[in-house]
Amino acid sequence: MSKVLTRAKNRYQKAIIVESVCLVVFGGFLAIWQGESAVDFSLGFISAFVPFCAFAYIVFFRKQDFSTKLTAFYRGEALKFILTIVLVGVSFKWLAISHFILFFVGFFTALALNNVIPFLLNRS
Repeated sequence: MSKVLTRAKNRYQKAIIVESVCLVVFGGFLAIWQGESAVDFSLGFISAFVPFCAFAYIVFFRKQDFSTKLTAFYRGEALKFILTIVLVGVSFKWLAISHFILFFVGFFTALALNNVIPFLLNRS
């Protein structure tokens, strides 16, 4: 089972790198094209990407016994859910979001990439 977890860890590590590059590329493209709207898109993207990174860290990158992996998975999911709510709330409450649609486009883009990239890396 350790070999399976090692492959999953490597896959999620590559997925985080690829998604970070996508954030920079999409944000840079929007910064050149629209200027201020890149901030809204990036805040939405980060609101979904940071909880994904926290989940991957808790489940795959912390030292723990195999018997506690399922508990770590549930804790990671709970932290991901709470962190997403906090980041979206902070973005709406204290950060100046001028285009809500671009915020949610960035948010849903990150959610889609969170699911698609590990799947594509699994196929290759």
